[in-house]
Amino acid sequence: MTHLLERFPVGIFDVTLFEATARLGGKILTQRFDTIPAIYEAGVAELYDYSNIGVDPLKTLVQGLGLKAIPMHGHAVVLGDEILRSDHDFRRRFGLPAFRASGEFHKTCTALYSSSDYYEGHVAVDRQHPWAHRTFREVLDEIPDENARRYVEAAVRSDTATEPHLTSALNGLKNVLMDDPRYMRLYSIEGGIEKVVEGIANGLKQTEIVRGSRLLAIGRAPDGRYRLRLRNHDRTVACDFDRVVLALPHNWLGEIEFEDLPLRLAMQKHLARYEHPAHYLRVTVVFERPFWRGKVGGSYFLSDAFGGCCVYDEGLRHDCEPYGVLGWLLAGTTVATLCNSGDRELIACVLDSLPRSLAEGRGLFKEGRVHRWINTISGLPGGWDVQELRDRHIPAPVSDPGLHLVGDYLFDCTINGVFDSAEYVSEAILSDWNQRAYNETAEEVTSALAAPTGEAEPLGSDYFDFYDGENPYEDSFEEHFDETYTIDLIRTIFGRSPPYRLLDCGSANGLTLQRFARKNVEAWGIEYSPYIYARTPEPWRARNIYGDVRKLPFDDGFFDFVYETCLCYLPEADLDTAISELFRVCRVGVFFGSITTDMTKEVIEAYELFEGVQTFSTLWEWSERFVRNGFRIATSDPKVLQCAWKIETDANNGDFAWYPDMESMRYCFYVKPEVPPPRADRGAVSPG
Repeated sequence: MTHLLERFPVGIFDVTLFEATARLGGKILTQRFDTIPAIYEAGVAELYDYSNIGVDPLKTLVQGLGLKAIPMHGHAVVLGDEILRSDHDFRRRFGLPAFRASGEFHKTCTALYSSSDYYEGHVAVDRQHPWAHRTFREVLDEIPDENARRYVEAAVRSDTATEPHLTSALNGLKNVLMDDPRYMRLYSIEGGIEKVVEGIANGLKQTEIVRGSRLLAIGRAPDGRYRLRLRNHDRTVACDFDRVVLALPHNWLGEIEFEDLPLRLAMQKHLARYEHPAHYLRVTVVFERPFWRGKVGGSYFLSDAFGGCCVYDEGLRHDCEPYGVLGWLLAGTTVATLCNSGDRELIACVLDSLPRSLAEGRGLFKEGRVHRWINTISGLPGGWDVQELRDRHIPAPVSDPGLHLVGDYLFDCTINGVFDSAEYVSEAILSDWNQRAYNETAEEVTSALAAPTGEAEPLGSDYFDFYDGENPYEDSFEEHFDETYTIDLIRTIFGRSPPYRLLDCGSANGLTLQRFARKNVEAWGIEYSPYIYARTPEPWRARNIYGDVRKLPFDDGFFDFVYETCLCYLPEADLDTAISELFRVCRVGVFFGSITTDMTKEVIEAYELFEGVQTFSTLWEWSERFVRNGFRIATSDPKVLQCAWKIETDANNGDFAWYPDMESMRYCFYVKPEVPPPRADRGAVSPG
């Protein structure tokens, strides 16, 4: 979280990081053995790689820290004493009916959840999913062959970390698909996953880190700021802050006293929604040699022992030659029972779980380590009814908009999920800062925000008479509009070239229509401001319509594309109506061009972009609205986004960048689901 905040300009925030223990990293824990000079993962077992689908922020961070990723793969499953190394082994051992039943279940999972939906993780998709309100046990019991069910259940148990009847079928489905390389891949870090934490901590320049400080209570100081009471070693201290981000496991949130009633009630509701405790137990054993290799291969194998567990070959990612190291990851309520046993008993249990063909390992034991992770993750990340981003991260938006939550349990209980959560909160904090900073110098916006009408107000004469701060719209129009830029981006993202029909939402006096026509685009416009619409040239009045984006006077699918720049000037309550209208009238997709709060600080200030804006949201929040109303993000392909980013940066021609990075571009384009996506190499403008 602090790493993300430090990306912003110096002086915006003074950040203090309180850590309850003497070390940073939480569930990321890389340890050393006593008897051999080797390391092992005692906490988080692996990281997830989505870069084959789209931009992967965590993988980008790892690469930026100069760390080497170690790919991980595993295909073997142990059922009892049987080692099944492949689908062929499974079919040979259990027969064609079991093989087919297992394959059909996986086909069902892929049919019910695409790789793009898996990557994006849209709330609207999950809420509407047919398995969202079924238990995983229900769908597992529909597998017609018992051996196939055992096979699937054993393979997925260590990922769900809970019993099938305690989690949703949708969560189970997502964990089944983790084994499909079309959805994601696994990797570790050379030198240990804790190197990621070390790299981030070493790069912090503006953050004060206070270790050994456990948060006890949150209240209010006399000046309205948040007052934190912390136990720092042997004394209690109080500190005041404008904002608070709680990046804690859900089980620790319940240990904090929230002194103000509205926040306390909001946090109680939050905890009740996300209280789905799940457990892990890590048992790592050193052997005199890696006796299992040649009999079972890969970075890990799955076993039906303990209800289903994953066994990692630690020596394939952290050198320990000539020794061998296996790490058992046990999960679910079995763990809650086993954790009452001592370390010796637990080590004996995992050794006894080895199949008969690997029984020699018991005599090669050298050292064992046990790490308990009780109630530290969620067995149903996101809860039964997944909340939207803002609701997840700001539990009391009215009484306490300055208190944010960050956690893996809000996404998918992975480090990738933590990173996504932190990225959303950091963007929300920056967006709020941008809005407040602009309000201090823009009296008109301040008054509009202080007394909102709840209705869409047409932009007034000043907005258009001083469009660039000095000149009227007609004289400064060309500085802000380039039809070639728009057409190139549509070609790159959607793979379509003119001729096509396009609707310009927020078309002002229709000058854009004439410019599009020169490029063989049949452009129409819709404009809500009567002041600027009245200045539409006579030849374009038939196509530049005076109207409301919330009620468009066009037939379904009348346009191929919509180019919009007006949604941000609507009240937030009206956005679903407006976006559903865009969905109705377009055939292919939308180029979203409204003002967002996470545009760069320089361009916001230079062009006073917030003037007249009624909805202040980040690009990520806008994407939720589009998906909620039927759209999908048009592309996440890094090659396509690279091309789009080049068009964007070339268009700036040395001026301030409008968007902070390439990834931002993927939230600017939305496609209707039934439209087939273009190939990455079709129609794209080359990045040079």
